[in-house]
Amino acid sequence: MGDTRPRKRKFAPRSRQGCLTCRVRRKRCDGQHPECQNCIRLNMKCEWQTQRQVVPEANTNTTPVSPTTTTHVREKTPATPSDSTPIGAALFPWDIFSGDEANEKAHLLNYYIEEFVPRISIATTPSSFYTKLYIPMAMEFEGVLDAVLAMSSAQLARRTANPDRAKHLRALSSRHQSKCHVYIRDRISPSGEPLTDIYQVMAVILLLVGLEALNGMKDTKWVSQLNCVRKILNTLYADQANWGSWELEAVRRHFTYHDVMASVMAGVTTMGSQGLSNRDSPHLFTAAPSLTIDPLMGLSYQLCGWICRIQYVTPSNPAFPMISEAAFAAIEREIQQWQYESPISAPGVDLPVALDLIALAEAFRLAALIHLYRKSDSHKILIPSCASRAMEFISRIPPGSSADSSLLYPIFLAGAELDSETDIGSCSQRLTAIQARNLYENVGNVHKVLQEVWRPVLNGEERRDWEDVLREWGWTLSLS
Repeated sequence: MGDTRPRKRKFAPRSRQGCLTCRVRRKRCDGQHPECQNCIRLNMKCEWQTQRQVVPEANTNTTPVSPTTTTHVREKTPATPSDSTPIGAALFPWDIFSGDEANEKAHLLNYYIEEFVPRISIATTPSSFYTKLYIPMAMEFEGVLDAVLAMSSAQLARRTANPDRAKHLRALSSRHQSKCHVYIRDRISPSGEPLTDIYQVMAVILLLVGLEALNGMKDTKWVSQLNCVRKILNTLYADQANWGSWELEAVRRHFTYHDVMASVMAGVTTMGSQGLSNRDSPHLFTAAPSLTIDPLMGLSYQLCGWICRIQYVTPSNPAFPMISEAAFAAIEREIQQWQYESPISAPGVDLPVALDLIALAEAFRLAALIHLYRKSDSHKILIPSCASRAMEFISRIPPGSSADSSLLYPIFLAGAELDSETDIGSCSQRLTAIQARNLYENVGNVHKVLQEVWRPVLNGEERRDWEDVLREWGWTLSLS
């Protein structure tokens, strides 16, 4: 754990004899004809380089053939490139986009599976709700498909350098998002009770919460969306017949991650702590069985349950001082004594990824303590050391690591407590790198808030408190 030397990443070697599709995706190809197992598994078109001809055939048509239109989740690829054309430039799949609606949907769905989910996931796990649960739902329910397409097109709009294409993708995302709202409205009663397709409604809402973070929304709309999911989960857990359902557990885990980020804003949101309440939902934060690597929380699922409870810690009541102190001490003890099973020996997890998961878990632990100690004047003296240690663990995670996608919570809580110009500069550079990688607008908003917090420090004055900045600006940030 003390070794901070750069670690070498393991990449699967590309076979020079494999199909062009696998070579572009930098995946190991088994070389089977006419279709390799990778392309069969992902329902992608398996392209092979054509054999060279010493004497060209007569009347050879050199015009590229248009891709075949399909309604399946199959990636459109252009005709096989000539030997003089760089394979990456000719076949990079996300640069191919037609005006055909069916192909457009297939393209965006494929992007979601192949590019978007890996970019926002800490580790690739076989039980990821992003693919194992939401993709089968999207194949059957139009609302879930619209949510997935809204996410994909919004992200692709940020990746393209073509302004016309970016405009088209933003409009496409907006249309699919509007369809999601109609889908939810038709399945929720005026009182907020779910009527039909309960699991699908929760999936759509949670995906839209992620879309709010992607678009950098600064209002409380995403908090209201989470409260809707909370009500549905409470209804489902009230019936013990639902307990043990994998689908319910998966949605609960997705909800928990976003709920943690909402709880951080409890002190600044106009909704107040009542709007974020989970006091009546203890079942939402039960411990996960054995070693579970969550695609968003990594090893920190159980810890996130205690983080959510920090919002209820209040200054000591003169009439009942022992109650407040006991609540504070109980959460502090749980955070400090929290243990997780080491992922180093977990199947399918490479050593560099395992070490990143451990560093991320410890950064989360220290950020949680910072979050808690801000509630107690007598404990605020401990915050600087927690912030310094949290930044140390963050620095152990190489820039560009998949763990970058979940660093916003610890880097915000720790970064807001920094006083050294050098540490502030390092934190600022890391946030810039994270935003360049995942293209989420909320990262830029977090950076703006921290810059305002740091501004007085860099001028030799007292650091501002981030909660004061958010109240002044009227912002409610998602740290997802």
